[in-house]
Amino acid sequence: MGYAHLRELQTALTTASDLTTALQSAPNRHDADQLVDVLRQALTAASSLGAETGPTGCALHPHGAVDPLYGDPEDPLPPGYGKCLLCNDRRRRADAHHPHIRRFARPHPRWRRPLSA
Repeated sequence: MGYAHLRELQTALTTASDLTTALQSAPNRHDADQLVDVLRQALTAASSLGAETGPTGCALHPHGAVDPLYGDPEDPLPPGYGKCLLCNDRRRRADAHHPHIRRFARPHPRWRRPLSA
């Protein structure tokens, strides 16, 4: 996996170099946003190079998707949640209570065995 991150880093840095070379003396907002996006990709790839557990920090999904809510100060994740979107999604589904589902529902009377006399 290290080779993939190294290749991604090289591509992002080459793209960033090309964008900065093409910048005019007064770049517009679109040019600056493009450069910032490419530099973020390079930063993510660079930080993943030395990480043994991958960007998610998850043992099950080390190179899975990072939860977009991770680190959001306005909508923090509950305690115990990490960066892994797959694990957090599983936790969210488990924590969700569906009012139409009864946990210990009894079987319908017709489905019960008759009592032997």
